Amino acid sequence: MDDSELQAKLKQLEADLNSSSPPPTPHRTEKPVSQPQSWGQRLKGNALLPVYLVAIPWAQEIVDQAVFGGTWNLPLHPRSVAGIPGIFLSAISHSGFAHLIGNTIGFLIFSWLILAKSRRDYWITLLIGWLGGGVVAWLLGPSSVHGLSGVVYTLFGYLLCIGWLERRVVPLLISVFVLINYSYFIFGMFPTQPMVAWWGHLFGFFLGILAAYGVYREPGKRG
Repeated sequence: MDDSELQAKLKQLEADLNSSSPPPTPHRTEKPVSQPQSWGQRLKGNALLPVYLVAIPWAQEIVDQAVFGGTWNLPLHPRSVAGIPGIFLSAISHSGFAHLIGNTIGFLIFSWLILAKSRRDYWITLLIGWLGGGVVAWLLGPSSVHGLSGVVYTLFGYLLCIGWLERRVVPLLISVFVLINYSYFIFGMFPTQPMVAWWGHLFGFFLGILAAYGVYREPGKRG
């Protein structure tokens, strides 16, 4: 092979190398970025949350009346081993639809007012009222009790107190609104009506104040 043929082959090899496309790079799939919820979506979720929660005692009462004739009660019996489940279950048990309707109205209104301020505060206050109220009633209550009213009074106590602690516009307006429109709840904490567990209301109210002191933010701090 002479020099001309060798040079021709080298040029042909160089042309082949230049014309060949580079190997494809592996394609990376990027995970879609989750979009933050809009204000309307947050409002809808907060508005429905108490409705979902109160549906539990409504389901229990419907089954109780339709199947058991009003005898399927889940009361809390103070200082009794048999009454311990009532710490968790007594709030979803009621003595009839009139009892349940009264508690439902207060529960929904007070829940929505707290959620207008903070979902975090709502969950903390709700759990303190539900479980803390059950424990206190089991330890100190004079008689058996059931119903959601203790939790309602915990929400009420929080709402009355939180505005004066934080001294910010929204919490203060909420506290003033509750004081003006629902101050009659205070009479439920006194033994003025027979067959009403006023002491459960009183326990719940003070637990609500305790919850407000536990979750409030110092004036001037954002959160």
